[in-house]
Amino acid sequence: MPTPSLSSRGGFASSTLALWLMCLALFGIYTTSEARLQTDSLWSIPSAASILHEGNTDLDEFRHWFFPGTAYARNEAGGHTYYVYPPGVMVSALPFLAAAEGLISLMEPVLPRLGTFGADALAWRTLFRHTGREYLGSFALTEQLIASFYVCAAAAVLLVTLRRRVSPGAALVTVLLFGLGTTAYSTASRVLWQHGPGLLAIACVMLLLARPAQTARTAFLLGLWVAAAYACRPTHSLSILVVTGFMALRFRRQLPAYFAGAALVAIPFCAYHLSVYGSVFSPYYRHTVDPLAGPFFMALAANLVSPSRGLFTFSPFLVLGVVGFVQRWRSRSLEPYEVVFALILVLHWAAISSFYIWWAGHSIGPRFFTDVLPYLVYFLAFPVQTVLEAPSRNRVLAGALVVTAVFSVFLHWRASHSYDVHNWNSSPVDVDKNPSRVWDWKDAQFLRALPRDA
Repeated sequence: MPTPSLSSRGGFASSTLALWLMCLALFGIYTTSEARLQTDSLWSIPSAASILHEGNTDLDEFRHWFFPGTAYARNEAGGHTYYVYPPGVMVSALPFLAAAEGLISLMEPVLPRLGTFGADALAWRTLFRHTGREYLGSFALTEQLIASFYVCAAAAVLLVTLRRRVSPGAALVTVLLFGLGTTAYSTASRVLWQHGPGLLAIACVMLLLARPAQTARTAFLLGLWVAAAYACRPTHSLSILVVTGFMALRFRRQLPAYFAGAALVAIPFCAYHLSVYGSVFSPYYRHTVDPLAGPFFMALAANLVSPSRGLFTFSPFLVLGVVGFVQRWRSRSLEPYEVVFALILVLHWAAISSFYIWWAGHSIGPRFFTDVLPYLVYFLAFPVQTVLEAPSRNRVLAGALVVTAVFSVFLHWRASHSYDVHNWNSSPVDVDKNPSRVWDWKDAQFLRALPRDA
């Protein structure tokens, strides 16, 4: 596809103001959406608090809140208790928590005069500094604010990337669909999962890859961001594998800079795990992926089209992303880095379908696909541009895009405002005990998005 013309680059959609307004709008929508279900994220803020206040990552000071319902998210090692999930999650929270605590301390003399806001700020600091009885569960809003920032930042980087390939209007529409019509909204922005910081890292990887050439500087940053993605979530090892192969094949001279950037993350990552677990990888990073151990082919289908976990069920407009890839492949206009994006998508699909818990536990729709959404959304931008350039000549495509987009945005908006959609996971039967429920069209999770009085 030809590079957008100069005339298509003008206007509001290409301005910095449009980027900032998009981010502010998404942040406002995310932070005013009430559904905040802490599960895997429950120990993220306490772990960060332990780093800031005690200089370690153990959760020993929170033992009065250890009970069976939170055991799955804790590890025992060397006589101490740690957060089971990747260190990138708690590290991603540190700058925000340190800044908030410092700002509140700085403003302490005037906060009592600011009414409810001041009282809430002082109460938050007290809670953050001490292990109060209401500690667990009290930081859902804090998690939401931090997670929302990361998703908005990912959207901003994705917009910059897409503006290089399609018209500014098409890029803006595509990123808004990503931000409002996918699990970027209903999952990544809700609480501080691994997904939010990981999305930003992957968006930065895409921005750096989508270049005609690599310099030592961009290769260094590329290595840093791809390693940062892995520090947030193990499945990003696929991005490391494919991106490293791409660099070795096309930009071999820049490999030293690339590995230097990766080492900036990898060295402290490995050192931390060695100090805690005596291994360069924690138990969470040592889970096996075995397609023969479960219903692999059924899981492949479920992760795409099942009524309660299907990517194209919860965000059907993403089918056009596949269309965009096929169009570029058939026209022989695929860039080498676009092949990288597509290959990571396919490998990721196979990997998550090989998990022993391929249905993603208690979650909204295709949670496991959240991490690679930017790769697929990239290809969506090309059909979106086709529609915007000539809607009258592409009425069927335009109609399909509008209908599926409206459905997707409503579904993820509802899942971010109502716990009814979440309740599908446990009612009438726990999906972890009966994963076959993901194929029940009579009780599909997406149907729980319909108001009960509708």
